[in-house]
Amino acid sequence: MKSQSQKPRKVHVQVNEQGNQTADIRLPYGIFRLGLKQAAKTTKQETDPCARALAKLKDFDCALFERAIATGEMILPHVILDATETDSNTHVVITAE
Repeated sequence: MKSQSQKPRKVHVQVNEQGNQTADIRLPYGIFRLGLKQAAKTTKQETDPCARALAKLKDFDCALFERAIATGEMILPHVILDATETDSNTHVVITAE
């Protein structure tokens, strides 16, 4: 079990398209935070399934999430996004670790 002072260190991104895993990466949580800001600007113009899934994070509040982890309200690992695009058969899972 993780302690209450635990902080998210990494984010695990998994993408499956039409039953095939097309992405499985871990990146530092800080890069994820920075990426959210950029994604908010760019996903509006994109139409691919991954961009549509990321657009669902537009209201994700990193500071609020980090406080919930620090206080023990949430524990790691925690799924931040689990989105399925049925028309393209794409499944995206983003987990904070």
